[in-house]
Amino acid sequence: MTTCTLFSWSPTALDALTPIIITKSIAVVTHTLFWIQFLVCSSLRQRNMMWLYVYLITDFLLILRFFILYGIRLSSVCLYPIGRDILCYFEASSKFYLNTVQSYLLLAFNGCRYLHVVSNRNIYREKPRLVIVIHIIIYFLPAINIIVPFLTKWSSIWRRRGGSCDIVYSSLIVQIFNLCVVYIIPIVLNIFILGFGIRHVSSIRNVRNEQIILLRRKRQRILLFQTIAFYSVWLLLWSPDILTFQFLNANSDPAVFTTLLSVIEIALDPAMLGIIDVRFLTTWRKLWNKIKRRRQIGVVS
Repeated sequence: MTTCTLFSWSPTALDALTPIIITKSIAVVTHTLFWIQFLVCSSLRQRNMMWLYVYLITDFLLILRFFILYGIRLSSVCLYPIGRDILCYFEASSKFYLNTVQSYLLLAFNGCRYLHVVSNRNIYREKPRLVIVIHIIIYFLPAINIIVPFLTKWSSIWRRRGGSCDIVYSSLIVQIFNLCVVYIIPIVLNIFILGFGIRHVSSIRNVRNEQIILLRRKRQRILLFQTIAFYSVWLLLWSPDILTFQFLNANSDPAVFTTLLSVIEIALDPAMLGIIDVRFLTTWRKLWNKIKRRRQIGVVS
C-alpha cells in the first residue's frame, strides 16, 4: 500500500530561510508599486520596453514560486509519491529555468537597443514576427536544456526529508556547459553589444558640428553610467547564485546566502530599471512633482 509523505521543511531549514522570507516580502511591495505605476502611466506602455517587462514578470514568478513552496511546506502537506516527485522537480528546476530566461531577456533587450541606436531601426515594428520567434526561443531552449540531462541520467533530483529538493549532476561536462549557457555566453555577448553601442555613440568621425559632438559625448556618459551602474549591481548580487548553484546543495549555508543575494537583486530590480531606461526616472519625477504639488495645495487650503 502506497503511503503519503510529509512535504515540509525542518525547523532548522525554516530558520535559515527567515532573511529570504523578509526580503521576498519586500520584493512583493516593490514589484506591486512598479506594476501600479505601469497601469497608471501610459507613457511606460511601449513595445520597445517589452523585454524589461517580461524580465520583471519572471522576477514575479520567482517570488510566486517561493511563496507557493513555502505555503505547501509550512502546512506540512502529505503527498503521495507522484505529487511529491512533481513538486520536487518543480522546486529544483524552476529557478534554474527562470534565471536562464532572464539572462537572455537582457541580451535581447540590449541587442534591440543596439540596433535602434546604431541603425535607427525599430525592430518591434519592422520585424514583429522575428521578435515573437526570439521570445519562443528564449522560453523553449532553457526548458530543453533542463529536460535532456534528466532523460539521459546526467542529472537527478536530490531530496531529503526536511530540506529543499535540488538537482545533482553526474557529469562535470554538463555543469560546465550549463555555466556557459546561463552565464558566460549571455554576459560576454552583452559586454560586446554594449561596448559597440558606446563606441558608436562616442564616435565623432566626420562630425564638424560642435553641438552634435557635445550631444554625443553627453549620450556616451549617460550610456556608460547606465551600463556600469546597472550591471555592477546586477552581477554583484545575481552572479554568486548562478555561478555556484550547480556545485552547492540548496540547503547549505553558502547556497542560502547566495540565494539571499539574488533575492535582494529581485527586490531592487524595479528601481534598477530606472537606471537602465531613463523613461522610468522621468515618470518617477513627474509623479513625485504631482505628489508635492498636491501636498502644497493641501497645506495652503
